[in-house]
Amino acid sequence: MKTIITSIVLCLLSFPLLFAQNNVEFSAGDTWIGYMNVTDLPADGGGFQFGSAWAVGDLKSTLSTASNTLTLQPNFNTYNASDPFWTNPNTGAGNKNMEALTFVEPGASFNGVDLTFFGTVQAYTLDEAYTVKFFIKALDPANDYADVLGGAKVMDLPASGAFSVSATAAELPAGLVIQYGFSVTGVNANPADEAALGSVTIGASPVAVNELNELPGKISIYPNPTANNRLSIRSESPVQSYQVSTLLGQSVLRGKATNEIDLSSLAAGTYLITVQLKEGEKMMKFIKH
Repeated sequence: MKTIITSIVLCLLSFPLLFAQNNVEFSAGDTWIGYMNVTDLPADGGGFQFGSAWAVGDLKSTLSTASNTLTLQPNFNTYNASDPFWTNPNTGAGNKNMEALTFVEPGASFNGVDLTFFGTVQAYTLDEAYTVKFFIKALDPANDYADVLGGAKVMDLPASGAFSVSATAAELPAGLVIQYGFSVTGVNANPADEAALGSVTIGASPVAVNELNELPGKISIYPNPTANNRLSIRSESPVQSYQVSTLLGQSVLRGKATNEIDLSSLAAGTYLITVQLKEGEKMMKFIKH
């Protein structure tokens, strides 16, 4: 009997872990960290020069808690026309390739838990000579902080709209340093060219869950977050059809009139569901654990 009771207690204690999920939407209020990697230009061999912690603002990453945005630009503050290390004396152009990393390290509570990092690109005018990526990384302190994911969760940022990247609990075991954030890579630039080189503005979803569209009558989904494989639709009007898509707009489920949807084929993560009623359609966000 004692063995049975112990087993039940252990099962109950472990039950929440089965559905653990960190769904992190971009927030300017998070504790953001800056880091810069500096290499020679490809024409000079592309050799690594150094990497060091920088203030976020020195990267030319600008956080605004008022508008809940992050603006990413090329790096300008290393440009120095009198220093040939940073500036080509013959052309006046920047002389180093800069990888500016703006990221959050959420701590050990994120180890061993599924993670999804997502947000919205509000504006993208950055010159095509620069690349912007978003990522989840899992760094190994015992191996010179190499990313054990091998860059598999480092993605090109879209020019507009939603972005999302996910890693499983198995990919984020204890002992690794987890990071999520952004990088901007390209030559250090002349501040005189700041306006011409443009920028990227990152934000959260423009509206809250279940408030993306207004329709006559009430409509909602539950449970949300859902820890099982069923999502129910509560509506004053009959549901005509539905479509479930990823935050990147990829359709993953669709069907006709129903008030309950089977989610068993979907991986854990954040999704959008568009429900069609006679009066119109409504889009809502939900999380599957």
